[in-house]
Amino acid sequence: MKIELEKLFSGTLTKEQLVNHLMNIVDSLTELEKSSKDFENILLDKKHIFLDHFSNRLVFMYVPIKDNVFEKVSMSEFFKELLAATSYDENDDLLFFVKLHNYLAGATELRLQEFREKLTKFSGVQVQKIEAVSESNSNYYSPGFITRALAISKDSEEENEGTTVLGALQELNKYEEGTTALGVDNGMLLKPFLIEEATGEKIIVTKEVFTLGRDPEQADYASNSKVVGRIHAEVVTSDGEYFLIDKHSRNGSYLNGVKLYPNEKNKMKHEDRIKLANQEFVFRLF
Repeated sequence: MKIELEKLFSGTLTKEQLVNHLMNIVDSLTELEKSSKDFENILLDKKHIFLDHFSNRLVFMYVPIKDNVFEKVSMSEFFKELLAATSYDENDDLLFFVKLHNYLAGATELRLQEFREKLTKFSGVQVQKIEAVSESNSNYYSPGFITRALAISKDSEEENEGTTVLGALQELNKYEEGTTALGVDNGMLLKPFLIEEATGEKIIVTKEVFTLGRDPEQADYASNSKVVGRIHAEVVTSDGEYFLIDKHSRNGSYLNGVKLYPNEKNKMKHEDRIKLANQEFVFRLF
C-alpha cells in the first residue's frame, strides 16, 4: 500500500510529525544521490512521490526528460513549496517552524546533509537515519531506491512512455509540455508582522533590521504619532529569532508592559504586545 506524499502533508502537523516526514525525504534522497547516476532527473513533485507503508520508505520517479513532460524543479524550490503549503500546529514549537521557514527562504541551493543538520539543530530532536535496503537483481523494488521496476529512465523512456508503474502513476501520460514548475515565491514564506491595535494595520517585517519611528525618510514604518521618536525602535531578526530594541526614545518602548533599556536586545515571541510611547502593536509570526 502506498500513499502520496501530498496526503502526508495535508493535515495539521506537529513538530514531531513534520520533522519525521522531512527527515524521511532527506534520507531517501541522500541514498538516491549516492546510488543513482540519474539523480538530477528525479521528479520532485509531492503528487508523484509515494510512501510505502510496508517499509516506511519513499518511492520516487525519474523525469522523462526527452519529451520534457515535467519541468525541472530545484531541491530548494521543492522543500520551500512543501513547507509553504504545510499547516502547522500553532500550539507546538513555533520558533522551530519560523527558523525552518527562514532557513529555506534564504537557501538558493540546498545541500541535503546540511539541511538534515539544520532540522536536527532547529528541532532539538535526534532522528535516527534509516538505513537503505540494498537493491538486488530481482524485478521487485527496494524501498527508498529507484529501480528497474520504478524508474522511467532516459535510456528506456521511448519503450516505457505511458507505462503504469506499480499501478500508482496512471496520471503520468496526462501531463503536457509546459506544465507549471513547482516553485514558490519568497513572498509566500513566513514573515513576521505587527498589527497596529488602533487601526488594525498590518506591518510586515521585511528586513533583518526593521526600524519603527516617526520620520518617513529614516523609518521602515512611519508612525503618525507625534510622541513616537524619529527612530524610536528596531525589530531585529537574528538566526530565526526576533528582538525589539529601543533606540534611546524619549517616551520609551515597552514589551508586554515592561519598559526597555536603550540598545538592549529583547527577545519577542508570537502574540507579544509592543508599545512605543502611546502607540500599541501586537507581534505575530503568522
